[in-house]
Amino acid sequence: MKYLSLDEIKKQCNVDPQWDGDDEFLVMVGDSAEDMAAQLLDCPLEELAAQNGELPATVRHAIRILTDYFYAVNRGSSDNDKEIPEAALIMLKLYRQFN
Repeated sequence: MKYLSLDEIKKQCNVDPQWDGDDEFLVMVGDSAEDMAAQLLDCPLEELAAQNGELPATVRHAIRILTDYFYAVNRGSSDNDKEIPEAALIMLKLYRQFN
């Protein structure tokens, strides 16, 4: 993960920061969420960060939402494990339109 810390992900996913049992998995879903965001933006995150001096807060939050979604689906605790959260898609889509 380049743009989120493990602590940020644990906070988003409501995981005890002291518990390290899922750390490796959380990093994997964080990497996947960053990759998915880049694909949906049709722009490498590095390029977007360079253009703006840092990765925009909206994009970072969308990545956190995607990470939480992937984690919840794996744990069987997602309300709808077939749909990517619309909020994340809207945040990325809106940013892409104005970028």
